[in-house]
Amino acid sequence: MYRKKDGKPYKAPSAARAEVGAIEAIEIAPPEDKRTFSTAAAVSMLADPRTVSGYQIELFETPSDRVIADDPSGRAALQRSLERVLLSFGNGTRAYVSAIIGRTPVLEMQLTRGGERALIDNRVGVVRGDISGRRDPVEIDRSPERHEAALVALQRHPLVRAIRPPVQLQLTDQEAASQASVESAPLNLPKPASEARYPIVGVIDSGIAPVLNDWVIGRFDYMDASEYDPGHGTGVAGLITFAQLVNPPSVAPEPNGCMVYDAPLYPKGSFLATYAKGFSDFLEELEQAVTEAKEKHGVRIFNLSINAISDVERYRYSIYAARLDQIADTHGVIFVNSAGNLPRTQTRAPWPKRPAEVIGYFAARTSADTIYKPAESVRSVAVGALNPPGQPQVAFAPTTYTTRGPGLQVGVKPDVCAVGGAGVSAGTSTGLASVSTSGMRQDVAGTSYAAPLVARALAGLDAATEGGLSLEALRAMLVHHAAMPEPLTKRGLKDLARQFAGFGQIGSVTNMLETDDHQITLLFQSRLTIGERKPVILRFPFEWPQSLVQNGACSGRARITLVYAPPLDPAFGAEFVRVNLEASLTQRQTEPSKDGGERFTNQIDARYLPNSSKFPAPEKALINHGLKWWPVKQYESNFKANGESDRWRLEVTSLVRAESYFPAEGVPFAVLLTLEDPDGQRPVFQQFRQALSVGRANAQDVRTVSRVRARG
Repeated sequence: MYRKKDGKPYKAPSAARAEVGAIEAIEIAPPEDKRTFSTAAAVSMLADPRTVSGYQIELFETPSDRVIADDPSGRAALQRSLERVLLSFGNGTRAYVSAIIGRTPVLEMQLTRGGERALIDNRVGVVRGDISGRRDPVEIDRSPERHEAALVALQRHPLVRAIRPPVQLQLTDQEAASQASVESAPLNLPKPASEARYPIVGVIDSGIAPVLNDWVIGRFDYMDASEYDPGHGTGVAGLITFAQLVNPPSVAPEPNGCMVYDAPLYPKGSFLATYAKGFSDFLEELEQAVTEAKEKHGVRIFNLSINAISDVERYRYSIYAARLDQIADTHGVIFVNSAGNLPRTQTRAPWPKRPAEVIGYFAARTSADTIYKPAESVRSVAVGALNPPGQPQVAFAPTTYTTRGPGLQVGVKPDVCAVGGAGVSAGTSTGLASVSTSGMRQDVAGTSYAAPLVARALAGLDAATEGGLSLEALRAMLVHHAAMPEPLTKRGLKDLARQFAGFGQIGSVTNMLETDDHQITLLFQSRLTIGERKPVILRFPFEWPQSLVQNGACSGRARITLVYAPPLDPAFGAEFVRVNLEASLTQRQTEPSKDGGERFTNQIDARYLPNSSKFPAPEKALINHGLKWWPVKQYESNFKANGESDRWRLEVTSLVRAESYFPAEGVPFAVLLTLEDPDGQRPVFQQFRQALSVGRANAQDVRTVSRVRARG
């Protein structure tokens, strides 16, 4: 291109040329890049009873359009050739196509010693795993030669995108459980009141012992009682049902009383003996349990402390996380996941008391301590663990065993944190207690004992609002009212705080629903639609509380939390989120816009974005610190005599990735806005509520939202 004023050339590449310029090479995926594990390691994993799958084989996407022609693209021929390769592995070969993750078909293959002919079973679209019943377990063939030959043949096939090793599952705190101590005195366990209405949580775990039967509202019957050990599940359910019976409110903020739905899915023997069809079998039963709990008992919150023994990968969204997202979307539920525990040999030293020592310790530590799958699931809430008060370790600092995020190269994980019991030597109190299978007080420790405290809070919030909040609003309320624990607020610990605690330690449901007069919190839950030409922008105009305005200049503090459910496609790796929503808080400016209209400019900053003196942040900073392309965001700013107008607007806007489309059904979201007087003196709540009524806005208490809708 040439400049008009002087005729000199300048560089102005087209969008297509710019994209091509970022590509180093284009080639058919080489076979050696499709597998990152050795055959010996895979065979060793298959001998472990915690292994729940064969090989996970990701295929290149299959077009959904049906072409009435003689296979012009060769896709059908490729599929038939892959089937021939699978059948060539001989008797005892089992292959299941159980789900399509985004656009990626996933096939699971087992090599067994069974004498039946090779089987290829396409189960895409089958929701209920009990349609075909349980298959008889067979012994896995552990011949390295057979496995090597099969893996090499699959690597060479052009339809195969990647081969993943077998999946191993564990209850998060199996090692920690061996250190727990049980006191001799039995507990006087209360019974539910006949007329009371309690929150409900689904417990997907190792089963719940009869000692808690009074609080079990239903049970999933895939396994009978002889097939599981209810020790861990009972400890989790005890913390959900009546944590304050054996813990102080500073540890367990919710009152006693919560029903549980028991979904025992973790067997005490070999996984493949229970789930003969492998990981797809386990996930089908998990979805079936969720379906029954939701349909029969209205359960919307599920505690899941069954992790894969595998770190979250930086550039890849796991099958486990993606399937949880699909189940959550299909049935309208939230999973609360434990972030995972470090193996005992890799636990850290207790958290230092001085910030400088903390920074020095982690600067010298070489282990990444990464969270376990499926904690990266963006539709779920991942939970890290904190030390309890009254122990030798620093109170409310991260425990020695809790893993840290985000794992992926984007986002915030874990989402929140809660007390999980201190990592101590055997026979020593952990500072967090639950119930044993015999009804005794039992010390527990682990991230899966922090997770039920969060699940209980979400269920309590759902019950208090009578189901009137969307899933996005429930998660937004939880995150918005979380506060960073005091040991992580020290100077220089901002990044470490996010890695261990996410958005902070959860508060009580009462504090989420009530507010002092010096502040007000507004909740908006809606769906951003596509509009006629471009996505609609949500705008909520309002006047700043007058007690915080002087000569048109505004003071105070503003906080925003945005949670939304974008379309996801794991085929794009770490770029699996395809639509980005942003919230802004804009103030009217004195000077008009170029067209003579009113001009509003954003006045609030992303919480983790470094202070840039208002200079535009580069894209990398927006992704790493501004949480661009992440479906949970927070913003916060303090104002002191800001601007010259009391007219403001809350806005929610969207951005779509190249070659993606804004979904026709829209993107559901929830946004919370808190305005407050930092000094805690001025009547912000009453003034703002009065201004809303004068402006004819329909403002209702969040606890009455469902009743208001029903009457309308």
